[in-house]
Amino acid sequence: MKADILTDDTPFAAAAQAAVRLLHRLSPENAAAAEPFVLHLFDALAQGDTLVYVDDGEAAALNAMPDLVGRDGDTPLVLRGRQLFLAKYFRQEQELAWHIRRIMQAACTVPEPAAVSDKLQQWFADEGSFDQQAACTLALLQPFMLISGGPGTGKTTTVAKLLALLCSDGSLPRIALVAPTGKAGARLSQALQNAVGRLKGLPDHVAAHLQRIEGQTVHRLLGLKPPLMQPAYNERHPLPVDILLIDEASMLDNHLCLQLLKAVADGCRVILLGDTEQLPSVGAGAVLEALTQTPPLSESVHNALQTYLPHRRDWQTLSQQHARLTRSHRFGENSAIGQLARAVLDGGAQVGDVLAAFPDALQQHENDADQIARMLWQRHQAYWQAVDGGHVQAAFAEQQKCVVLTALRHDAERINRHYTQRLQIQRHIAPNAAWFAGQIILITRNAPAQHLYNGDVGIIMQPAQAETGLTACFAHGESYRSVPLSRLPEHETAFALTVHKSQGSEYGEVWYAAPEQAAVSRALLYTAITRAKEKFAYWGSMEGFHAACRQAERRHTALDVFLREKQPALFD
Repeated sequence: MKADILTDDTPFAAAAQAAVRLLHRLSPENAAAAEPFVLHLFDALAQGDTLVYVDDGEAAALNAMPDLVGRDGDTPLVLRGRQLFLAKYFRQEQELAWHIRRIMQAACTVPEPAAVSDKLQQWFADEGSFDQQAACTLALLQPFMLISGGPGTGKTTTVAKLLALLCSDGSLPRIALVAPTGKAGARLSQALQNAVGRLKGLPDHVAAHLQRIEGQTVHRLLGLKPPLMQPAYNERHPLPVDILLIDEASMLDNHLCLQLLKAVADGCRVILLGDTEQLPSVGAGAVLEALTQTPPLSESVHNALQTYLPHRRDWQTLSQQHARLTRSHRFGENSAIGQLARAVLDGGAQVGDVLAAFPDALQQHENDADQIARMLWQRHQAYWQAVDGGHVQAAFAEQQKCVVLTALRHDAERINRHYTQRLQIQRHIAPNAAWFAGQIILITRNAPAQHLYNGDVGIIMQPAQAETGLTACFAHGESYRSVPLSRLPEHETAFALTVHKSQGSEYGEVWYAAPEQAAVSRALLYTAITRAKEKFAYWGSMEGFHAACRQAERRHTALDVFLREKQPALFD
């Protein structure tokens, strides 16, 4: 195997170099032969993979180094068949599988059919909500559940009804709502409150209990604080919650998911929500994908479902711990965004027809950073009026109407530079100004002391009634709060931001600036499109668009295998 070239700015470069030094200490005679495999593994980690595949000859060579290569994680490298792991990530994935199984197998209180059957019929009476009804019923029966579906398929609505049913015995369980980013957590909380408010026949004390639940980041829930980032909650000190709801589960990497599930006590229900077509996590792993690989419904679960819904016979959208929501209530048959997203997932053959059918909602332009900056300035006129008036709420509302997204960080930086240069002309902003009124910023490092987290978006404002100068404003529930500029953690200008950073957010209109050289995946393009509610503009060549539609990527991980390996009857 040819060694990968590591430079100081290569992801995991320092860790890879430390691993190579360890090889030479443990086995001077075999280190040189093992080194290319180690470097290749670290390169794979940077792509999100937790393992690499080797051929028969490479496997034989690795097996000849028993001091460095084993099967159980007590050597630096682990070889299972043709799958090669770094021991740390092998053990991490096995431990994650163990905790998922632990939660799945724990006993939980299941509502009696007589207590919930009427509400299951009443709250899911519409024909278009039958898959939601099936998902909710399955989730009532077990402590671990994944509900997947695209935008607008009703994941939050389903969960609101599920939580209400779990309160049907008169108890008020302790519920935590979390997401990988603060923006996603806040959106989940607001959406849940709205959904609860629409439920008919819900006792007032239950509605009040559910509407008091506040969404938060995983880091905040676990009490992860720099510099050590050791969680306040863990196996010895579990979270004081009865139900843990995790939104945007596609963004969870192995490391963060393991920290979270280790802190879950036996008997706590865990419900994950996510879109399996979206971008996977930035960190290594494919947790959401692995959790979709559950077997068909067991006979016992099928019989239990019939007890709750005796007149129902169709359970096609269910497997043992996974329910798929397939009908979008946001993007109907005549939705431009919905049709374009479906065309991308289908491989792109119909993309041209969809673009032609919706010329007002879907547009394509050649990628030009200066033109993007010029048109964004024109599009932002109402935004700048709100900024000049010191109207924080109006400024945030306008900011949500249009966003520029990119695949690569340096492309976002380039567009931000062009736009800022235009502002220097149009708004007489000093070229060397660190902050200016109307500057959109993105937090890039967690700062629990300031209640700011990676991915939070703020606006630099001079509020109309403020006696002081500029301040950074951030969403806080349905209101906003100010943070002194001197207390801001690391952040960057974010008139344009990457698709990864936009996950968990929605915008009226999305402009996606495609990279000129690098190929992107179907998942990235789909994620960019589905951040938009009404309009989408693609800045780039159609050749690149179609290439992305064909680029379906699957990460190399072993979580799904480990979930089945230890106990074949795991899901029964």
